[in-house]
Amino acid sequence: MAFIDDLKKFGKNVAQKSSDVVETTKLNMSISQEKEKINRLYNEMGAAVYEQYKMGNDLGMSEQCSQIAEFEAKIEEYQNKILEIKNAVKCPQCGTEVSAETVFCAQCGTKIK
Repeated sequence: MAFIDDLKKFGKNVAQKSSDVVETTKLNMSISQEKEKINRLYNEMGAAVYEQYKMGNDLGMSEQCSQIAEFEAKIEEYQNKILEIKNAVKCPQCGTEVSAETVFCAQCGTKIK
């Protein structure tokens, strides 16, 4: 009978450990979700600070904001090179990419040239 009792204890231990693993996994997922929420708020805060910087308000992050402006300029340069390769332009009104030969934007009707 001692063997059967030991077997029952082992089964209970396995079930408890299984339950613990499931609970730990759920808690880790909850932690990850909360961290994602924090990161979204950080991004929103950073975007708000950068928008203030662009409007001329220095909130103490001017060095980082000027670096972002440099990165944005590089991105725009790369995007313009892509447009050149595609023989395309962006509509000055809505930003839709259109062929360089297009006279009017198909999206908003604005004259391109």
